[in-house]
Amino acid sequence: MTQAIYSLPRYAQIKTYIKNQLESGQWQAGDRIPSENKLAEDFAVSRMTARRAVQELADDHLLIRTAGLGTFVAEPQAVTAAVEIDDFTQQFNHSNPQYSNRIITLEQVNAEKDMASVLGLNEGDGLFHSVVVHYRDSAAVQWEECFVNPGIVGAYLKQNYSKVTPQAYLNWVAPATRVEHQVQAVMPEVEVTGALGLASISSCLKVSRRSWHTDRVVSVCKLIYPGSYSLGAELII
Repeated sequence: MTQAIYSLPRYAQIKTYIKNQLESGQWQAGDRIPSENKLAEDFAVSRMTARRAVQELADDHLLIRTAGLGTFVAEPQAVTAAVEIDDFTQQFNHSNPQYSNRIITLEQVNAEKDMASVLGLNEGDGLFHSVVVHYRDSAAVQWEECFVNPGIVGAYLKQNYSKVTPQAYLNWVAPATRVEHQVQAVMPEVEVTGALGLASISSCLKVSRRSWHTDRVVSVCKLIYPGSYSLGAELII
């Protein structure tokens, strides 16, 4: 490392080292980087300092952290563009004989600080949580996790989702007046890859979806698709 790097704070030294490895091509997309313990040992810092460096690079979408597997080099970000994504209720519809689903979780939980802030609730307030796997022709095509504002959709937990999808029910009770999507490539947790019937290390497409009804957030959902699945999205430059 150069003298300029040594003049940086310790966590910034680690960030600079990792960025240099990425920019030089020494570490390629999908490669697993050294563990936090190894980085802490190499730079003579605490694990917390190494973790800060890695987390900040993950926040910048340069790295992907996967529980139980390690930290991996992310795929390069594509050129920014607006993406208009098809209505998911049209893709997963019980009127389609090829469609089915499996309910993994349907429960009320206490809101953690970050989710409470997003949904306009107080920390510790009750909110609704669901996890559903969607199938087409018996093949898993989407893992869907949703957190729902009970003040807007009070009967969310009482529905029979073998007859109607959660997204269809939300759109019926509180039609979305605004929807925000964020799309990125991820290496999901083992729970997700298992539910989708994928190998333990598989690149997937993650869509983060936040929906409003008038000026209130109705739901925050995380949708994960196998890498081979096509969203049918329209790219608008």
